[in-house]
Amino acid sequence: MSDDNEINKLPLILTALGTLLATVAILHFYGYLNFVREEEGLLVAEFSLVTVGTEEAGQVRSKPAYQVAECVDGVLILHDSRHNGLSGLLVDDRQRIVRCDAQSVPALQ
Repeated sequence: MSDDNEINKLPLILTALGTLLATVAILHFYGYLNFVREEEGLLVAEFSLVTVGTEEAGQVRSKPAYQVAECVDGVLILHDSRHNGLSGLLVDDRQRIVRCDAQSVPALQ
């Protein structure tokens, strides 16, 4: 005659669900979870091309932009310094990827 102590599993399940919901709520509160609709997340900044030697080239502001570009596997990636972890591909107005050449800067001899 064994004495079976049956454990009530309902409090364990409720504790696990409560912990999961609290974790998601805390992560969302501190900004680690972003729920962005597609139409809100497409455009981070607009860019224009200023050609060298034109009148517009002399009117460029000295303060740099908040984005930093990096060439990764031949594709130009932009990192936003204001929003930690926000990165994306640079595309033109027709949603084509802007390519780059990862050339090293020649050293002075």
